[in-house]
Amino acid sequence: MEWKLDVTALMLLLLLLTIAFLLLCERLINPKHQAREPPLVRQRIPYVGHVAGLFLHGMKYFEFTSAKCRAPAYTLNVLSAKLYVVTSPELVTAVSRNPKSLSFNPFISEIGIRLTEADQATRAIIDDNLNGERGPWGYVVEVHDRTVEAMTLGKGLDHMTNSMMREIAAHIAASNDGFTKGTVNLYAWSRHLFTICSTTALYGSNSPFRAQPELEKAFWDFDADLNLLLVNIAPAFIARKGHYGRRKIANAFKRYFETDPTGKSSTLAEARYAVNQKFGLSTMNMGRLEVGTLIGVLVNTVPALVYLLYHVFSDNLLLADLRAELELIISTDWSDTRLLIFDIAILKEKSLLLLSTFQEVLRVYTRGASSRLVMEDTVLNNQYLLKKGAILMMPQSVIHSDTSVWGSNEFHARRFLKQGSVTQEPAKRSSAASYRPFGGGASLCPGRHFASAEILAVAAMMIFKYELSPACGQWRPPTPYPTSLATNIFPPKADIEVRVTTRPGMEDTQWRFSTAG
Repeated sequence: MEWKLDVTALMLLLLLLTIAFLLLCERLINPKHQAREPPLVRQRIPYVGHVAGLFLHGMKYFEFTSAKCRAPAYTLNVLSAKLYVVTSPELVTAVSRNPKSLSFNPFISEIGIRLTEADQATRAIIDDNLNGERGPWGYVVEVHDRTVEAMTLGKGLDHMTNSMMREIAAHIAASNDGFTKGTVNLYAWSRHLFTICSTTALYGSNSPFRAQPELEKAFWDFDADLNLLLVNIAPAFIARKGHYGRRKIANAFKRYFETDPTGKSSTLAEARYAVNQKFGLSTMNMGRLEVGTLIGVLVNTVPALVYLLYHVFSDNLLLADLRAELELIISTDWSDTRLLIFDIAILKEKSLLLLSTFQEVLRVYTRGASSRLVMEDTVLNNQYLLKKGAILMMPQSVIHSDTSVWGSNEFHARRFLKQGSVTQEPAKRSSAASYRPFGGGASLCPGRHFASAEILAVAAMMIFKYELSPACGQWRPPTPYPTSLATNIFPPKADIEVRVTTRPGMEDTQWRFSTAG
C-alpha cells in the first residue's frame, strides 16, 4: 500500500497545533489579570500578538490598541510581561505624582549599559541607590541634578547657546556657495549642521567631532543600529556598523577626557565630568557613557528642524506672516559690514507665531513614549491597580492626537497662540499633561531650552534670509520613518531635496547674536 503525503493537510495540522500551543501559553504563562487593573486588550494572535505588533509597528502600535480600547489606561500582556498604557492627561499627571513607585531611573541604567558598553564596575556605580531608596544621592541623582542646573535658563545656558549660534552662523555662511551651485538634501544638511555645531557648543573647540570628522558618520551609523544594539546579542555581527561606530566615538572621548575639559567646554560637559570623577569612573567609561549623551543632543533636533522648515516654506501665507514678525525682531546695521542682529531670548518672547509653529511640529511629529517601571503595587489616581514589576508607558502620539483635547488633528501653525489673537486658528487648548514633546515629571528633558533655541535660531535665519523651494517643483508632505525606540521624532522616510537662494537685499549679510533678553 503506497502512502501519499498531503501537504495541505499537514500544513493545516501544523497550524492547528501551533494555535493550540499558543492558547496553552496564553493560559499558563501570561500574567494573571486582576479586576482592579486597567482593562485587558486581548491579542488577535494568542500569546505573541502584542509582541508581534510592537515588533512590526513600533510605537505606532499603541495608536492601534488605543483606538481599540477607549479606556484612559489599559493592559497589554507581552509574552510573560505586563505592560500598562496610559493615555489620559489626568492619569499622566497621577503618574508624575508617584516618582518613587513609578520610576524612570531603571530604564536609564538598563538602556544606558546596553547602548554604551559601560563595564560592570560602572553599572554597579550607576545602580547604587538608583531610585533614591536610601536618600537623595547616587550617581544618577547627581548627574540629573547637575544637568538640570547647567541647562536651566541662566549664564551657563546662555554661553552654550551663544557658542552654538556662532557655529551655526559660520556653518550657514559657508553653505552659501553650495546653496547657489545646486540642490540641497534638507535632512542630510540639517544633520551635518547640528552634529558639528551642537557638539562644538557642548565640548568646546577641542570637541572630538572637530578633531575627527569621521565621528559624524560613526554616530549616525550607531543611531541607525540602536534597536539591534538594545537587543545586546552579538552586536559585532548583527549591528556591525553601529557597534564599531560607538567604539570609535567612545575612544575619541576617552582621549578628550584625559586632557581634562574643565574651563574649555560648556557648563554641562564640565558638570558631567565632575560627577564622573567624583564617582571614580575611568576615562574609558566616561567616553562610553558620552555616546549615550549624544543621543539626547542630536537625534530629535534634526528631524524637528526639517519638519518645521517644510511646514513654513510650503505655506506662503505662513511664510509671509513669519517674515513680517521677524522684521520687528531682527535689526540691521549697514554702517560697516552688513549685519543682521537678533537676540534669541527676544525671539522666543516675541516671535509668537514661529514658536507656535514649532510647538505644533512637536505635537504632530513626536512619536515616542515615556516609560516607568512599577516598583511596588500602586493604586493610580484611586482608580487602577498597577502591579509590581510591570512596565508603564505613556505614548506621546496617542496623547497628542486626542480629539477631546485638541479638536482637529490637522496641522495648525497658529494652534498655540494665546487666546484672543486675531490670527489664531480655531483649535482647543491643552494642559501640560496633554502636551509632552519633552516628556514630563521625572523624565522631563533637561536640554529642552537648548534644543528649542537652536531649532528656532536656524529656522529664523533660513526664513529671514533665504528662499527654499522643492527641487521636484511641488512640496510633498514628508512621511516619518520609524527608527529606534530611543527616538521621539522620527526622520523623514525620504530626504527633501530643495533649492536654496538668497532673498533680494540679503546678499553678503552676516549674523550677530546675543542672549541678553
